[in-house]
Amino acid sequence: MRKHKETILYKDESRMFYVALFSCVAVFVTYMYFVSASVMNVVMRKETDAQIREIATQVGQLEAQYIDMQHSVSSDIATLRGFVVADQKIFIDRQADTLVLLQN
Repeated sequence: MRKHKETILYKDESRMFYVALFSCVAVFVTYMYFVSASVMNVVMRKETDAQIREIATQVGQLEAQYIDMQHSVSSDIATLRGFVVADQKIFIDRQADTLVLLQN
């Protein structure tokens, strides 16, 4: 009868060993999954940052083209309405303050 009790204890220890081994393997697999997921996220983030920089450059170029086209359209409309470029520029200089009186 004594052998029977030792065998039962051995089976319980064997089960606990396999449960512990399975737990260690599961933890290791989970750890490797999260490490690979982190690496993939870092790589994707760098690619996304590069794309953001490229698109921002394209947007800047398009804005510059828009501004140039807007000024050319303004110049074209002004010349159609009879405005011309002033050859001689006149600058106004503010003198000392003067007193202005209104008469009713």
